[in-house]
Amino acid sequence: MSVKDEIKKLKKEIERHNFLYHAENNPEISDAEYDALYQRLKALEAEEGASNDSPSKTVGSKPSKGFEKHTHLKPMLSLANVFNQDDFNKFEERIQKRINVEKLVYAVEPKFDGIGISLTFEEGSLTKAVTRGDGEVGEVVTENIKTISKIPQTLSIDIPKIIELRGEVFFNLDDFNLINKNIENSGGKAFINPRNAAAGTLRNLDIEIVKQRPLNIFLYALGGHSDDLEINSHQEFLEFLEKNSLPRNDLITFGDAAEATKAVKKILDSRDSLNYEIDGAVVKVNESKLQEKLGFVSKAPRWAVAWKFPASEKYSKVNDVLFSVGRTGIVTPQEKLGFVSKAPRWAVAWKFPASEKYSKVNDVLFSVGRTGIVTPYATIEPVLISGANISNVTLHNMDELKRLDIKVNDTVLVKRAGDVIPQITKVNLDIRDGSESLVKIPEYCPSCGNTLKAEGPFLRCDAGMQCPDQLFGYFEHFVSRKAMNIDGLGYKINTHLIKLGYVKQVADLFKLKRYESELKSLEGFGKKSIDNLFASIDNSRRPKLETFINSLGIPEVGETTASSLARHFKEFNYLRSASFEDLMQLDSIGGVVAKNIIKFFENDPVGVDALLNEIEIESFVASADSHLDGIRIVITGSFENYSRDELKDIIKSKGGVPSSSISSNTDFLIYGEKAGSKYKKALDLGIELITETKLNEFLKI
Repeated sequence: MSVKDEIKKLKKEIERHNFLYHAENNPEISDAEYDALYQRLKALEAEEGASNDSPSKTVGSKPSKGFEKHTHLKPMLSLANVFNQDDFNKFEERIQKRINVEKLVYAVEPKFDGIGISLTFEEGSLTKAVTRGDGEVGEVVTENIKTISKIPQTLSIDIPKIIELRGEVFFNLDDFNLINKNIENSGGKAFINPRNAAAGTLRNLDIEIVKQRPLNIFLYALGGHSDDLEINSHQEFLEFLEKNSLPRNDLITFGDAAEATKAVKKILDSRDSLNYEIDGAVVKVNESKLQEKLGFVSKAPRWAVAWKFPASEKYSKVNDVLFSVGRTGIVTPQEKLGFVSKAPRWAVAWKFPASEKYSKVNDVLFSVGRTGIVTPYATIEPVLISGANISNVTLHNMDELKRLDIKVNDTVLVKRAGDVIPQITKVNLDIRDGSESLVKIPEYCPSCGNTLKAEGPFLRCDAGMQCPDQLFGYFEHFVSRKAMNIDGLGYKINTHLIKLGYVKQVADLFKLKRYESELKSLEGFGKKSIDNLFASIDNSRRPKLETFINSLGIPEVGETTASSLARHFKEFNYLRSASFEDLMQLDSIGGVVAKNIIKFFENDPVGVDALLNEIEIESFVASADSHLDGIRIVITGSFENYSRDELKDIIKSKGGVPSSSISSNTDFLIYGEKAGSKYKKALDLGIELITETKLNEFLKI
């Protein structure tokens, strides 16, 4: 089955289960089984892209036709799921990056396996009870809800003009067993589970039957309300419920992320002792203002998640094995086995181990990067691994060199998985014969001879532009396409310019015309190519502020951060003189980046003043059409009407900040055909998605 066919099949199946669950209240599968189908669909859509009508972009299903319809004051949205500690840590990280609160308080409570309901009180009186429906419109089941004695018909304290209260309708397990027993005694068909029973009862048109079945309810969230209601946190909302004798659950804990994790575990441990069914825990930010600041993405809030528990498991004895025949008379193992998480139960990928081969270390050398970091690497006897001829292997840093205990002439195991950079995984100590020699750790820079300094696991040369390798690195970055974008400067000519002494600092690039005759006489450099180079240099003398910032090569400052800095400071001199506190005012700037920026200008490795004598930086001016002001946008996939570079330029012109990588700070992902890993990551992070069909509307073109 092709990916597209499987997506089509899954969409149809999930839509059917959505209808059964939300509209008919008669699910055929468990929540865990539904989650498995849903996660499988999302995984496939990450490869192929999601259509606008995909179940992954909708909430619930349309209401059925048996009850009066009503629109919720505020949509009843779903929650994004987390399944383990790592998932929750990522959720916590996304929140902290957006609001950066020193002490963030979460509320943790059980996630009930029941039927979503919204109760509306007007002037203190219960006027409507509405099912969740499709999240926007539900069914009015007020009379059936009024049979629940726990729900007061009127409020008595702090009464707002109007208020929606969200909750879950369910059966206690004891009551469920009794209901099924009575049904079976009368010759009827028993309910499959308590949720089905609650759903069938809540939507029963015969009020007398509803009265015979003791429905239960917990309220857990605030919906829409009038302006005269003042509730500043989830904790205050629970106090409001308590004051008005409204039913709430007692298993609610407040605390930081670590305490929230403990609370989730406590709820999980108590699962089997509860008299009602739960399938997880809900973790939400307590403070209302922070909830508002975090907002929503797609169909879920950014400030809350459902921590889903694994399906309950218990041992039992097999009495017999029977066989049933399907509607078509065919038993299909794939269909029977179904899916788990993101994968089918009926198939596995037998993954081969990464390709590994032994080779001999000829030497361990050291290279100097643009920022002065000295990186060790091993030269080895060439070895063919996964179609690539490997002769150099990075050793990353001094700690890794020490951990591996590599010596010159050692036999080492070299590993390469797929297209991953090759690495040495271990040394074959058993065959050492005494011919090996210790690696000599350099005291002086191998490029310029400057004394090296130890910085954690790294050695660093702080000679800046006086170091040829650093000069070359900075120069190469400065002229690159994503920086100053100066054509005609590749590896070969850059090397010549530095070796000949024509370029001793980056600013010398703009003085190259004094060597025009010498350059045109060099072998391999034609007159036309040199003329084109000079023209490109001249065209770059008025860079935009964000372009210039990015071209400086400040550690951890790429295109996105450069755009944010330009937008905030407007003038280069303001950025150059900014304090740590000034920099930390930007949401996108953390402590490490702020320190890097300050250190860069203090040390001035590129010669900023010399550069400013040769160029004129354009101040940042927001476009008149700047509706995307400060919005961080990532582009992936291919598009029918635009290239990616064209889209980046349009986004910049409208105040947006195009970025090359997905993170929790990303606001939107624009995706086209063959969107890959970025699309999947965006789904996982809950980032809002823009298709090509909605692109012009989004960009206001």
